[in-house]
Amino acid sequence: MSYNAYYAEVVAMTAFLVMGARLLRMSTQTRGQPERYLSVAFLLWALGYILWDVPYALTENEWILTRFSFGGRVSINLGTIALAMFIRSVFRPESRWALWFVVGIAVGLIAGVAGSGWMGDWLGERPFEYAWYWFELVANVAPSAWMAAEGMLSYQNAKRRLRLGLCDALSCNRFLLWGLAGAIWAALEIVTFAQEIEHSLTGSWSFASDILMGACEFVPVVLIWFAFFPPAAYRNRIARPHRPT
Repeated sequence: MSYNAYYAEVVAMTAFLVMGARLLRMSTQTRGQPERYLSVAFLLWALGYILWDVPYALTENEWILTRFSFGGRVSINLGTIALAMFIRSVFRPESRWALWFVVGIAVGLIAGVAGSGWMGDWLGERPFEYAWYWFELVANVAPSAWMAAEGMLSYQNAKRRLRLGLCDALSCNRFLLWGLAGAIWAALEIVTFAQEIEHSLTGSWSFASDILMGACEFVPVVLIWFAFFPPAAYRNRIARPHRPT
C-alpha cells in the first residue's frame, strides 16, 4: 500500500467517523431522512477504511489482509449507496429517474463486488481479467459525478438568489464546497482506475500517482467538513459583504 494514500485514508477515516457521529446525533433530533442517509454513508466509509487500513499496521498475513480488505470494500460500497440516497432525498425527492438512478448505482456496486468475489478478485483490482470490475467502477463514479452536478447547479442558482437577498452567503458557499467535493471524488475513482492499470502492467505505481491519490482522498474531506461544520472564522469570512460566495 502506498504511504501517502495510506495516511490520507487514515485522516479520512477519522473525519468520516466524527462527521458521521455528529450527523447521526443531529438526525435523532431532527428525525430527518437526509441527515440519516449521510450519517450512514460517512460511518460506513469510516468502517471501510478501518477494515482496509488498520490490519496493515498489525499483520502481514495476506489471507487476513485480503478478507479484511474485502470487508472494507463492501462497507465503502454500501456507504456509497447511502450517499446516492442522500443526494436523491435532498435534490430530487420527487423524481422517478433519480430513484431509478439510485437503484442502478446499487445494482452496479452489488453486482461488481459479488461478481469479482465469485471470480476470486477479492480486491476488485483486475480490470483486464473480469468484466465485473467495470460495473463497480461506473457505479462508483456515478454518485460522485451526480453530487458534483447537483452541487454546482445549486450553487449557480443560489448565487442568483444571493444577489437578490434571497439566500445567505454560507448556504451558497456550502453548495460550492459540496459540488467541488463530488468532482474530486469522481476524479479519485479515475485516479484509482489509472493506478490499478499501472499496477497491472508494471507491478507497482508511481510516486506521482501516489501523491495524486492521497490529495484526492484528503481534499474532499476538508471541503465536506467546512460545508457541514465550518469553523467560526470561516463562517465570518464567507459572510462578509465583499465575499458573496
